[in-house]
Amino acid sequence: MMQARRRFMPIPSFRLKLALAMMLLVAGGTLTTLLIVEHRVEVYYQRHFRAQFDREIAYFLTLQEARLATVKDQCLKLSQKVRIIAAMSEQEIPAEILYDVTDDEWRALLGTVFREARHAGMSTPVKSQATFFRYLDAHGRPVPPPENVRNLGFPASGRRLDQKLTQVRGALNSQERQQVGYLAFTSETNRASALRNVPAHPEEIHFLPLQEVVVTKILEPDSNRVLGALVLGFPLSELIPRAKTDASATQASLPDPIQSGILIEGHLYANTNAIAEPIGRAMAQEITHRIELRGKLLDDFEWKFGDAYFRLYFRLLNQQSGFPPAYQVCAYSLDEERAEQQQLRGQILGSGAAALLGALALGLFLSHGLSVPLRGLASAAGEIRRGNLSVRVPVRGGDEIGQLAGSFNEMAEGLAQKERYRTVLNQVADEKVAQQLISGEITLGGEVRQASVLFCDIRGFTALTENMPPAEVIEMLNEHMTALTRIVKQHHGVLDKFVGDLLMAIFGAPVSRPTDVIDAAHCALGLLRERKALNQTSRHKLEIGIGLATGLVVAGAMGSADRFHYTVLGERVNLASRLCDLAGVGEILIDQTTFQALGDGLVAQPLRPMTLKGFAEPVPVFKLTTANVASNAP
Repeated sequence: MMQARRRFMPIPSFRLKLALAMMLLVAGGTLTTLLIVEHRVEVYYQRHFRAQFDREIAYFLTLQEARLATVKDQCLKLSQKVRIIAAMSEQEIPAEILYDVTDDEWRALLGTVFREARHAGMSTPVKSQATFFRYLDAHGRPVPPPENVRNLGFPASGRRLDQKLTQVRGALNSQERQQVGYLAFTSETNRASALRNVPAHPEEIHFLPLQEVVVTKILEPDSNRVLGALVLGFPLSELIPRAKTDASATQASLPDPIQSGILIEGHLYANTNAIAEPIGRAMAQEITHRIELRGKLLDDFEWKFGDAYFRLYFRLLNQQSGFPPAYQVCAYSLDEERAEQQQLRGQILGSGAAALLGALALGLFLSHGLSVPLRGLASAAGEIRRGNLSVRVPVRGGDEIGQLAGSFNEMAEGLAQKERYRTVLNQVADEKVAQQLISGEITLGGEVRQASVLFCDIRGFTALTENMPPAEVIEMLNEHMTALTRIVKQHHGVLDKFVGDLLMAIFGAPVSRPTDVIDAAHCALGLLRERKALNQTSRHKLEIGIGLATGLVVAGAMGSADRFHYTVLGERVNLASRLCDLAGVGEILIDQTTFQALGDGLVAQPLRPMTLKGFAEPVPVFKLTTANVASNAP
C-alpha cells in the first residue's frame, strides 16, 4: 500500500526543491535571528533585574545597620549592667526585681525614636519606635514581666508574645553577641475561637506588622557563660516600601519592582498599596513552595499571575541565625521586556517575510537556468537505462553544468564501448565467465576446484561432412551448437569451448552449486533429448555421444597476459574426454565418482571396467540411461 501511495504521489521538480530550499534557508535564518534576539533581550533584563535586586539587598542591609547602630549599642550596655547580670545569675530569676531594677533602661529603650540616616540613601528621614522588650533566661525561655507592664506596648497579648519569643532561643547558641532577625505576629478576628484555643480559619487571621528583633546575650563576665538575653523589637513594615522607592530612585533607567518585601512563615510583608492582597498571597505561596521543594536560599524565576508576567527574586536574609528564615523578595514586571520582544519580533518577521519573497523569486530564477540542462540530463539518463547508448546531451557552457554534460557524454560513450566489448565477449566466452572477467574476479592463474566436466561430439562427423560444402557444414554446426548451448545454460553449466564438432561444458567452475553433479547428469540427458527433437525438424540427422566425469580439476585463466582463456585441466578432464570417445550413438558414459553422486533420482548401469589411454588401471564405467519421474530435472 505504501509503495502504491508513493507511486501515485507527485514527485516535486528540481525547481520547486531549489525554491523551497532557499525559502527554508531564509526562514531558518529568520527564526534563528529571532530566537537569538529574544534571548539577548531576556538576558539583558535579567542582568539588570539581578543588579537591581542586589542593590535592594545592599540598601536594605545598609539601612538596617544605620538605624540599629545606636539601639544595639544601648542594648549591649544594658546587658553589661551589674544588676542585670546579678539578677540573671539567680537560679530562679525574679521577674519583678529584674524588670524593676532596669525599669528606667527598658522604658528608655521602648521610648527610643530613631531616624534613618540620610547618608543611607533615604530621601526623607523615617521615624520608628520600639514596640516590645523582654528578657530570656539561659534556656531561651521568656521571663514574663510583672502584670502592670505585661505587653510593654506591643499589640499582641503577653502570652502570645512570650510563645513567639521561644523561636529566637537559637540566638543564644550563636557565636555572635548580638543578632538581628524578624518575627511574624498574628491575631484572630474570631474572639471565641481564640478563647477556646481552636485553630482559626485563614480568613480570620490578621497579620500584625512584621517585627525586627535585636537579641543581645547577657554573659557572665569571667566565664562568658550565657545567662540569658534581652530582646527588643521594632516594626519593619513601614520601611519596606520606603526602601523600594529610594533604592529604585537612583536607577531611573531600570524597571522598578512592583513589590519589595520580606517573606517569613509563608506570608509576604509588603505595602498593600503597591500590590493587592491576592497577588501577594499567591506570590508567597509560590516562593514558599519552591523553597520547600528545592531548598534554595537564593533563586529567581518567571511567574505568571492572571495575564501578567513577573520575574521574582528572593534571598535569605538571616542565614545561620537563630531566627525563623526571612527572605527578601522583589518582583519585577516583564511587561516592558515582552513589549520590546514583541516589537523586535514584528520587525524581524517582517524583514524575514520580505527576504522570503526575495528568496522565492531568486530561487525560481536560478532554478530555471539549472532545471533545463538537468531535465535534459535526466531524459538522457532514462534513454541509457532503456538501452539507448547513442544518446548525447548538448554542452551549453563551461560551468559545472556544462562540465557535467560533457562528463555525461563521455560516460555514455564509455558505456557504449563497454557494451560492444561485452557483446563480443559473450560471443566468444560463456556468459558467467565473461561477467567475472569484466568484474575482474578472474585473473591469470588457476585454482583447484571440485567440478563435473562434460564432452559431447557428433558420431560419424568426418564421413558425414566429407562431400558437404563448407558453408553447409558451418550452417549445420551452428544449428547443432546453438541448440545444445541452450540446454547447457538451462542446467547452470558453463560452455568452455567448441572444438570442431565437440562441445565441452563445466559444472562447478567458476561458480559452484551444491547440485553440480546432478545438473551435469540432467544436462547430458537433455542434450540427447534436444538432439533427438532437432532430428525431427532439421534436414541434418545427427547422432551424438557424451562423456561425463567428476573430481578435482585445475580451473583458471590460462594463456598469456594479453590473451588467455578460462578452462579446466586435469585427470578428470582427460577421463571425460576418453569416455566421450568410447560412447556409442546416443550413449552417456560416466565415471564412478559421478555415479556415486547421482542418488535415487537417476538410473545408471555399470559396465565392465575399461582400459583407457593415459590410465594405468582399468577404469569403472557406467552408462546413464534415464531419470526417474521424481527426479529434479529442469
